[in-house]
Amino acid sequence: MQSEWGILFHLDDIRFDAYGRALIRDAAAAQRLQGLLNQADAIACRSGCGAPLSCDTALILREELTSLGPDLLVNNAEFSTIIRKRKAVGADEAVIVFSVYRRAEVTLSALEAS
Repeated sequence: MQSEWGILFHLDDIRFDAYGRALIRDAAAAQRLQGLLNQADAIACRSGCGAPLSCDTALILREELTSLGPDLLVNNAEFSTIIRKRKAVGADEAVIVFSVYRRAEVTLSALEAS
């Protein structure tokens, strides 16, 4: 499985609810994000490294996504910050690269082995 995936977000199609959560109305981006988390336990992204933006990261867990009809609600403050910063500099689109993570069973004996 490829470990990194880029997703194109049309920023005009992303809004924020009263709690600051990102509501993705871009069907293609919502479907790709949902698809990644259908196969992984978490995804991580890093965005904005370089002028004029600071480096921001987000770790998004599967349970932080909620489908609302064709839209996708992302309950992750770090992801919302990344989107807000992109909008603040006037970007229309953003390609964000996500890394895929899966949980691994760890036993006490594995931690004690040298």
